[in-house]
Amino acid sequence: MIPKLGSCYYPEHWSETQWEKDAKDMIESGLTWVRIGEFAWSRLEPEEGAQNFKWLDQAIEVLGNAGLNVVMSTPTAAPPRWVVDKWPDMLLVDSDGRSRKFGSRRHYCFSHQGYLQESSRITRLVAERYGKNSLY
Repeated sequence: MIPKLGSCYYPEHWSETQWEKDAKDMIESGLTWVRIGEFAWSRLEPEEGAQNFKWLDQAIEVLGNAGLNVVMSTPTAAPPRWVVDKWPDMLLVDSDGRSRKFGSRRHYCFSHQGYLQESSRITRLVAERYGKNSLY
């Protein structure tokens, strides 16, 4: 069996003009898989109800056309500012009663009903859009 290697990639952090070179470099380095999306919620939905999937569509196309298999993650690891503003009590509180601040990863309570509701909704949108994509 030939081992298959992969890596995470965050196209939202790079200029779209960089994606093709990055994909080519990953292939030349022996990668066959790339995981994307887990921290992209604020780019996918910068405001409540205003989704922008065009950039992710393009990133998937570039990565797939280069020969990479894409693992689509849910974007729930970093809820956008508007989610925290809508559900401020979703922020984690430490043992001294200090609330975590927006802007870090995993800054929310995993069982908060508002977080679960918003996460289910954005996950459903991502699954509906990409669930049958042949590049996975």
